[in-house]
Amino acid sequence: MKARVGKSKLHGRGVIAIKDIRKGEKVFTIKGRKVKFLIDSQKKADAITYNLIGIGKNTWIDPNSFGRYYNHSCDPNSGIVRKTAVATKNIKKSEEITADYSLSEADIFWHFRCNCGSKNCRKVIRSIQFLPKKIFNKYKRYVPKYFQQVFWNFNAAKFKNPKDLRFAWVGFIKRGYRV
Repeated sequence: MKARVGKSKLHGRGVIAIKDIRKGEKVFTIKGRKVKFLIDSQKKADAITYNLIGIGKNTWIDPNSFGRYYNHSCDPNSGIVRKTAVATKNIKKSEEITADYSLSEADIFWHFRCNCGSKNCRKVIRSIQFLPKKIFNKYKRYVPKYFQQVFWNFNAAKFKNPKDLRFAWVGFIKRGYRV
C-alpha cells in the first residue's frame, strides 16, 4: 500500500502518499463500474454529475476507493496507464497524488474552474482537445492511446471555430467511426 484517502488541500479529500514513491512506480489501480454515455450536447454533459474517469470512446469508470478521491492539478504528479495511477515524478510521503483530468477526458462539453494553486494553473480545465500541445507532449507517455488519437484528430487548434469542432466531434461520437 502506497496511499490512503485523507484530507486534501485541493478539494475536501484526496489520495495521500503514505511513503515516498519514485517516478514510474504504480501508485494504485483505478477500480469501479464501467459506464457508457453518448454526450452530444451541453445539456447532456451537465446532467452527468459524478466523478468519472475516461477510459475510451463514450466510456468511463465510475471510480470507487482511491479513484473517487483522485484530484486534479495543472501540475500533476501522476498519470493513468491502463487503469493504473503511475507517478510521473517523485512523490514525497504525505504529498497529495494528483492527475491532470484533461489527459483522460474527451467530452468537448465538459469543463470546470480550477484553483489547484499551481503556478501553471490553466484556470479552466477542458477536455484533451483543448489542451496546449506543450502540455500534451510533456505527459504523452501517460495519455491512453485513444485520448492521444483524439488529441491529434480533434485538437481545437485545427478548427476555424468552436462550431466546426463541435460538428466534427458530435459526428464522430454518434457514427462510431474509429479515431
